[in-house]
Order: sequence, then structure tokens, then C-alpha cells
Amino acid sequence: MDNEAPLDFDRLRELIQHQFEELSPHLKKVAQYSLEDPNRFALYTVAEIAQQIGVQPSTLIRLAKVFGYSGFSEMQRVFRLRLIEGVPTFRDQIYDHRQKMEEIAETDSAAILKEFADASILALQHLKDDIDGDKLQEAIRMMDSTGDIYVIGQRRAFPIAAYLAYGLARLEYRCHLLDSVGGMLTQQIATLNAKDLLIAVSFAEYAQPVVDAVSDAYIRNVPVLAITDLMTSPLARNSSLCFIVRDAKVHRFRPLSGAIVLAQSLIIALGYYRDVRFQKALSESEKPDSAGE
Repeated sequence: MDNEAPLDFDRLRELIQHQFEELSPHLKKVAQYSLEDPNRFALYTVAEIAQQIGVQPSTLIRLAKVFGYSGFSEMQRVFRLRLIEGVPTFRDQIYDHRQKMEEIAETDSAAILKEFADASILALQHLKDDIDGDKLQEAIRMMDSTGDIYVIGQRRAFPIAAYLAYGLARLEYRCHLLDSVGGMLTQQIATLNAKDLLIAVSFAEYAQPVVDAVSDAYIRNVPVLAITDLMTSPLARNSSLCFIVRDAKVHRFRPLSGAIVLAQSLIIALGYYRDVRFQKALSESEKPDSAGE
């Protein structure tokens, strides 16, 4: 790959995401680590980072050269510049919340509620910054113009999938929650066709049945709307449209606030979109027929 080396982090991140599938398995591990934990990538030595990831130090150098840098140090300079120029990062802020919770857990249970709420508020603030309005509108059009809608999410993503299925049913869209009851998930997925839409929700560690469902839909040209946590996740790579929600771990759990607010926003916006469409259709039908006058 011949690239002009990016001079800023945002451009480098876009390049990594765009070319991720072309990388070798070892280079993918380094690239994913660099986006998941850019602070460590900026501050640790080649040997320390390689040990963390489980690869040889030369792998980091190879990755840097793939993206046009002369060596790892030149690539790492972009990550360090991000630290110097940026405000405190999302990961740093979440780490502070986690530290506070561990300090107060034994003596003040009510304070845990406050800290967890603060972490959820932080996730919502980042949701507002991260989610693009045009992508929201595209997702709404996808849901409104499709045939049947299938929704899948397991483990901690299941409440998000269940809410989406509930909201879509309340709006009277043909919706099916793929819940694996009776061990029939494979057969349920087999009923999808290219006129339908699969909405998939999963976060690391990604539930394998959800990953398999998305992969199957991708192979059969079924549109996929994904909600996940990283652009390098298996859902993002095989989706038609993807939303990234940054909910970092706090203590032993991750807040669901960002993903559930995104799901609610999609449902509410879809309802308004459908109502406007109905009103326009009604107005058109009530217009006098000039040909018959």
C-alpha cells in the first residue's frame, strides 16, 4: 500500500479504518489496539506495545510503513500530538470515574449511583458529538422503506435490540426479534432476503451468533444497520450503515445510556418521518383531479 503519511490523528484513524480489511492478521491486531487505546500507543515504547498486543516489535514498524511513515517513531508522533493538542480523552475521564467508584464502593453505595450516572452522562455527551445527522436520516429511510425488519442483539446488547423491536412494532412496522428461542436462530436468519433489513447490536466481546448473522446477511446482500463500539468490529465491517457508540467500562459494567438513547432517537424520529410521509400522501390524494374538470 502506498500512502502519503497522515500528519494528524483524525486522518490516520480514517485511513486505518478504510484499509483495515487489507491488513494481515498481525497488523490488524496492532491497528485495532492503536484505535482502542491511543494514549498507550502514544506513550509506550515499541517493545512495551508489542508485548501488550502479543506481536513482534517489527510488526509495529511494518504497520507504520504501510501508512507511509518512515518508521514507528514517526507514526507515534501523530498519537503524541493528539495528546498535546487534545482535551482530556474519553478514556481518561472514564478511568477517573472508575477510580472514584473503587475508592467509595465499600463505604458509600449511594455515591456509586452518582458516579455511574456521571459516567452515563459523559457517554451521552460523546454520543451527541459522534453521531452524524445525515447518517441518522439515512438509517430512518432504511427502516421506513424496507420489507420486514429483523433485529438481533445478545448479552448486554439484548435490551437495546428488544427496545428497537418494541418501538418498531408500536409504529406498526413488520418486525421480528431474533431471540434464539428453541435454537431456531439459523432458520430465522435464513428467511431474510435482499428486500428486508437486519438491525444488529453487539459490543466487545462480540456475541458470535450476532457476528454470524451479520456475516450471513452481508453475503446474501441483505442490508445491515449496525450499532457497535468500534469501526474495526465485525459488525461495522459487514454493515451497510453503522453507528459507533463509545460506552467505556466503569467498574465491572458498561453503561447502556448511549446505545439506548440512540435506539430511542431512531424510533422517535422514524415515527415523525412516517407521519410526515402519511400526511403528504393524504394531501396528494385530496387534490382535485384537474384532468376531470
